[in-house]
Amino acid sequence: MKVHTVAVGLLLAISPASSVPAAELEVVPSGDGIRVHVAKQGLFAGFAHDHDFEVTHWRGTANVPEDDPGRVSVELVLDADSLRDREKGLSESDRRKVEAQSSGAEVLDAAHHPTITFRSESTSLLASGAEGLERGTMHGTLTLRDQEHPVDATFEAVHEGDRWHVRGRARFLQSQFGIKPFSGFGGTVGVKDEVEVTFALTVQPGAKNEEEEAAGQGSSP
Repeated sequence: MKVHTVAVGLLLAISPASSVPAAELEVVPSGDGIRVHVAKQGLFAGFAHDHDFEVTHWRGTANVPEDDPGRVSVELVLDADSLRDREKGLSESDRRKVEAQSSGAEVLDAAHHPTITFRSESTSLLASGAEGLERGTMHGTLTLRDQEHPVDATFEAVHEGDRWHVRGRARFLQSQFGIKPFSGFGGTVGVKDEVEVTFALTVQPGAKNEEEEAAGQGSSP
């Protein structure tokens, strides 16, 4: 099975799991990886900071039946306590405070809900542009604080060798998941309800698949 065919399947419509044996691909960071952006708001927002969190611990997989690359499931699992604020201008003490608040009981509540999960369900592709380039929207479910809501992610994917490099973004509201956006000083400073997630990822053969392929090439016909 050609890996680039599987990668194309990653961007096609998703249907229920098949009984046909599936090839597992891994999803790994490239560039900035997964970032979570929260913007400031309020009358005195000029005295506050936006927040640019890097998700430092996560894992991702894609499973594709060997005879039907269109039947694929994709899953990303993020550690809720691994967000690190990379926003420039924050002092180290403020950075530690913000990171503690983000993983604390009023926001992600990582102690009781240690993981955040995104699972894809279907994909809408736009007309292909240049060769090896795909654009579209992936429709999935985000599970955060044990609450599930649909989230769409727009993406652009570029084929390179046996890999696809995927960049995109998604948006959702904190309040959908029972999180009250931070507001202080009588509402004159705080953060917006909307969160933007950007991602730069690579979809590639897992180590197990590469070992199996190498073993197959070395065997006698």
